[in-house]
Amino acid sequence: MPLPKANKQHLLHSALVSSMLISAPAFAAEQVSTSEKAAANDNIERIKVHGQRANKMNRQDQTVTKMDVDIKDVGRSVTILDAKDLELRAIEDVKQAFNYVAGFRGNGPADRSYNARGVSTKIDTVMVDGMRSLQGGEGGTGSRLPTTFNAESVTFLRGPEALLYGAGVGGGIINIITKKPQEFNETTIGVRNKSYLSDDTGYFERNDTSFNLDTTGSIADNSDYLYRLLAKYTPSGDHFQERREQTETLADLAFTWVASENTRITPRFEYADRQLTGGSGYADGVFTSNYFSGDLSEYGEPMNRGQYYGSEKDNGDNNSQSFSLKVDHAFNSEWALAGQYRYNKTKSNALDLYISDSSGLDNEIGDEFIDRKWVYSAGNDSYHLFDISLQGRSQLFGMEHHVLLGYNYRDMKVNFARNFQKNDDALGKNIISVANPENQLVGEIPASLFEVNARDKNQTDTNIYFKDRIKLTSSTTFVAGLGYIAQEQTEQRSGETYNKKYDDMIWDLGVVQAITKDINLFATMSRAYEPVSARYISQYGIDGTEYLPVEGFNYEVGAKADLLNGDFTAALTLFSLERENSTEFVRVDDQWQLLQNTGKSFESQGVEIDSTYFLNDHYDVTLSYAYTDAHNTIGEFKDVQVNNTPKHAAALWNNFNVNDMLSFSLGIRYESDKTDGNEREFNLPSYVEFDVGAYYTLDNWRFAMVLNNALDKNRVEAGANWVTVQPNTPRALNLSVNYTF
Repeated sequence: MPLPKANKQHLLHSALVSSMLISAPAFAAEQVSTSEKAAANDNIERIKVHGQRANKMNRQDQTVTKMDVDIKDVGRSVTILDAKDLELRAIEDVKQAFNYVAGFRGNGPADRSYNARGVSTKIDTVMVDGMRSLQGGEGGTGSRLPTTFNAESVTFLRGPEALLYGAGVGGGIINIITKKPQEFNETTIGVRNKSYLSDDTGYFERNDTSFNLDTTGSIADNSDYLYRLLAKYTPSGDHFQERREQTETLADLAFTWVASENTRITPRFEYADRQLTGGSGYADGVFTSNYFSGDLSEYGEPMNRGQYYGSEKDNGDNNSQSFSLKVDHAFNSEWALAGQYRYNKTKSNALDLYISDSSGLDNEIGDEFIDRKWVYSAGNDSYHLFDISLQGRSQLFGMEHHVLLGYNYRDMKVNFARNFQKNDDALGKNIISVANPENQLVGEIPASLFEVNARDKNQTDTNIYFKDRIKLTSSTTFVAGLGYIAQEQTEQRSGETYNKKYDDMIWDLGVVQAITKDINLFATMSRAYEPVSARYISQYGIDGTEYLPVEGFNYEVGAKADLLNGDFTAALTLFSLERENSTEFVRVDDQWQLLQNTGKSFESQGVEIDSTYFLNDHYDVTLSYAYTDAHNTIGEFKDVQVNNTPKHAAALWNNFNVNDMLSFSLGIRYESDKTDGNEREFNLPSYVEFDVGAYYTLDNWRFAMVLNNALDKNRVEAGANWVTVQPNTPRALNLSVNYTF
């Protein structure tokens, strides 16, 4: 909570008086002889003071609780990457951040989801300042995880939290906290360039250059009116694959009006425009080295990683705009109100010539030439989002209560269209060589491809929540929450309208036990709540089945420690996540049907560790580790690890600070093997990758050089279409220069 102006003035007056009292004897002491000073110094008793190092364990992050609570006192597994972490690792979007947050993984290029604790989670659960909207559109061009160009920090919460955020929150939550206006005047301008350095992309032949601005301060020297503008422009930035590039314009403008000593009002505008040449994601797959052998039980190394298997006609664009208004008001030192509204709209479209697994194209594993077909998609989405909460502390029955009461509403309108070229029209017209993608035929784009009927979907989510952190004793805190969740769906497709409404009361519980002032133990139960699509029920539902929401139960126990005066922090979490009433599509009499499994059908269990250790002011190391055993408990794949989820994942980041000017870093990333494919027939081998960095600060200048994938490991990131794969990013040299004034 901001310090009231009256208190600030009182502190200023006290500081001035103290300075006068200190300076008077200091002036008199100048008259004392040198020998008398030496004698006095010999008799001084010296006391060595050890300060507490500031760290993330004592940071208040409202992502987990929507309350002003230190991370150490929260009974959940959470990782925070702040702006410094993002810069040191040369992270530009959320998907890249997954590399250093164990337990999270991105999925394939055309899949609008990510995995957390083995649970496929829609990317519209990614939040900006605590509010979730897709901010990218359903058209393939926009189906990317958000940029971090304006991020103050990114918080990764493992496990669901439906009580606070409503229906649809799966295996975890990601929250981007944007940079806010500051009272001091400061401007940073910079340029950044990424060059790919590998045999299959060339050396310094593919470059992605961007220009950046971050300026903040008071308006006309009035500290009651603050501003912040962040902008990034990338003209024709190269992808590592030939014939692919992106022109991107990003802007974030925010104002803060300090209306009174207890009230702040912040309107914010965000703009993103992306023009892509060479595909949206459908066509960025490549083949692996064992494709011609016909044995694809395990993916080999990607072939022609620097080549694009789409066409030069592939293109896409994405435009997103948002406006938000945030109001913070402190009634007194104990009670505060926070409210936020956001409107976001996105338009996107994409045209791709992609390799399909359609049986009508007659593609076979081992063929030298492969048939492709055109796909066009377009999206027009809008979100109205509102959240208001009241939190405060009070005494009741001799115990302190830290309570939260809130209301959350989301109105989502999605207009999505997609059309594929007919197989018989595509056959033989768009062939491409597997060995040499430069050898290809590109047929005419059918005019009928753009004659699509958009599918309208309107969904409203309502969430009313109450939480109480009860201080039972000086060392024991009991946490209880109760929430009402409602979702209403209306979807139109092929002239049919589908409607469905869900609502329920849910609850969660937790306890935090302080063993010492530096060590806490915790146990928590949280919930997930995922309604079934109304259209799926109407089109594929089995007569007589009353489809229930898919529910998840997340159990966590663990410990958090802040030791050695803040030099060592650690969080250990053991979790068990279960799913009930899951659905799957099954083939019955040549017709698809939606089957709902009653009772428990999925579980994910494991261990997560997040730790940071400062050996001294010159060296520190951060570890993120996750062991995840995630599998179905019934059906064909019972006890088989789910796709795209390694059992072991670890990331280690080392900082070496030579002095205040020069520093170096070393990052090590590891994942064990994992599976892919509808039948989990493909194995993705384990890997280790390295990142190295060097940084230099001189006066107002900041220079950074980060080499990602330093040894140029060539591996499969995820499956794409048919038997093509999404390759990892080749070795890339990131150079940046920033000047601050």
